[in-house]
Amino acid sequence: MYYDKNRRYFENKRAVMYIGFMLIIAAFVLFYIWPIDEDNVAYIPIVFLAVLTAGCVMFFGQLMRRSSEADINEDVENELRGFDEKAYFDLDLYGKELPYINPLLMQSYLYYDTPYVRRDKEGVYRTDRYVRCRLYFTEDAVCTASRTVHLTEEGVDDEYKVIKYSDIKRASIDAAQRIYTIHGRKITVKYYDLNIYGENGLLFSSQCRNDYTVECAVEDINKTAEKFRG
Repeated sequence: MYYDKNRRYFENKRAVMYIGFMLIIAAFVLFYIWPIDEDNVAYIPIVFLAVLTAGCVMFFGQLMRRSSEADINEDVENELRGFDEKAYFDLDLYGKELPYINPLLMQSYLYYDTPYVRRDKEGVYRTDRYVRCRLYFTEDAVCTASRTVHLTEEGVDDEYKVIKYSDIKRASIDAAQRIYTIHGRKITVKYYDLNIYGENGLLFSSQCRNDYTVECAVEDINKTAEKFRG
């Protein structure tokens, strides 16, 4: 993973690219509007090539020095490869999952306090951390496994939790938001968290979709926890 190129993707400094693009345009404009006579006919190609070359170096050089969205996607995929199998082994879940509750997968860019934020072509706000989280349901506990991929610095963070149903007071999908400043503008990013609460506060939290799959998982957690509390 090229962390420097990823940082440049999120920094998204456009000034050099804009200057390069304008120089490319200027080269062709000059070539077509510059009057040709015997005094300048030898100089026009030289000036044209010099301006065009400078523009191309600045524009395409900046493009090559930073990651593309496809590069970021590939980095995430590479860092997550094999994690599900590793988590299943580390949590020793073989033969322990409840057959009537499906495991839950949640994954998204992590919205937290970071300067590295960029809106991609599909309108998704990306940050420099991506999280995959799975919830597995056993007879007496919810087992969670998450991996946080760092895109601008080396390393990944793996975290496992085993939450006893008897310790759960409630689970819910809660709306959340975070405000970022992008190119001088305040942007509000809205998202949802799946939160599991105990008697003394939050036991687990993960960003999630607000959809039927997550709603079913929350309902299953609450129903099973209620049975254990008796």
